[in-house]
Amino acid sequence: MTSENVLRAARYPFLPEAREFISRNIDLTLESLEKTGSEAALKRAVERVENALIFKEVKVTVLDELNYVREILSFPIAVILVSMTMNEYVRRMYALGESRGAYRRMLNESDETLLYIGEKMGVEGVLDDESMIRVKIPTYLKLAYSFHAPHWKLVNRAVSNGYVLMGRNEYARLVQVEINNYVYEKTLEPVPMGAAPDSFRRAVGKIVEVWSKLEAAKPSHISLRERGDTPPCIDRIIKKMENGENASHFERLVVATFMIARNRSIDEIIEFFSKQPDYKYSVTKYQVEHLAGLRGGGKKYSVPSCRTMLTNGLCYPDEYCKGIKHPLRYGEENAANKPRVS
Repeated sequence: MTSENVLRAARYPFLPEAREFISRNIDLTLESLEKTGSEAALKRAVERVENALIFKEVKVTVLDELNYVREILSFPIAVILVSMTMNEYVRRMYALGESRGAYRRMLNESDETLLYIGEKMGVEGVLDDESMIRVKIPTYLKLAYSFHAPHWKLVNRAVSNGYVLMGRNEYARLVQVEINNYVYEKTLEPVPMGAAPDSFRRAVGKIVEVWSKLEAAKPSHISLRERGDTPPCIDRIIKKMENGENASHFERLVVATFMIARNRSIDEIIEFFSKQPDYKYSVTKYQVEHLAGLRGGGKKYSVPSCRTMLTNGLCYPDEYCKGIKHPLRYGEENAANKPRVS
């Protein structure tokens, strides 16, 4: 492997050459890692996860790249540690952090290197004569679902001969989605806590401690589900978002308008949305205030009706939904019929 390839493997440790480097030079069994003095790589692995949790981005410096053995090895160790936490939020935030860091680095790469990374991640692109990158429509549709802005919709894209045309930044965003998916799926591979070395268990403890402190520092809010008047359709979306899963644009609109209707404060709603993988404070604040009628034309948006929820495939009725035509009527009309806990 050339020095250029080694540095690229350190910069993007999820690429095949990074795995090839490890398979040729390092025994990646847990027992071997404990015996071969991997303290530096383990420390860096913890740092990767902490970067993702705190800064929402895994940063890689020039010094990290030069220390390529540690850097390449730290990635699979970080994946193992995240898997050991068995924490869905940590999994999603780590995957997001790795993909965001990779995205920023890809923007500084040459066209050739950017396309190479995309190809190795399964997002093949072709550079045309006008410096536009072409991606096959099925590949585009598979990845663009993550983005909610109108310009990502296929009907708003330039399409030619089965390909979607885009610039470098947009192509890098698609590759980022695939990197996110790859890393997340790797963290789902089970690692029994009892089989891990003591040093790994201590490292997991540090990660959990960081996560706990971050959670404790957030403004507390009463879960909507504690009120007992949340319809099952919205309850499902809330659980999904609380687990850090990426909700669709419509699902976010439903929850935001429901919280507004329940007189939750703007700050509380923004905080609730902070667990979304693509969360940005300024964007979320603007959108929530817009839905609340505090921006734009002053129109306050209402919670979608039961019919609209059904049309969007989000209706999961229970025994208390009978006769209900709007989610906000769920608690009001059925409170007297619900069993009470004394």
